[in-house]
Amino acid sequence: MQDIIKEYGPALITVVAIIALVALVTFLIGRDGTSVVGKAFSGLISNFFSSASSAGGI
Repeated sequence: MQDIIKEYGPALITVVAIIALVALVTFLIGRDGTSVVGKAFSGLISNFFSSASSAGGI
């Protein structure tokens, strides 16, 4: 077992790091408007258009 860890340890750490990175990106960006970034972007666009319409076209 120790020989396996010595031989494949760095590769296993790399694979785990890549999987964790993909999971983090999927959580933050997501696939629809329910993700963290999706909600923030939707709120930003909504606030922009409501501010622009209340300014009266200035």
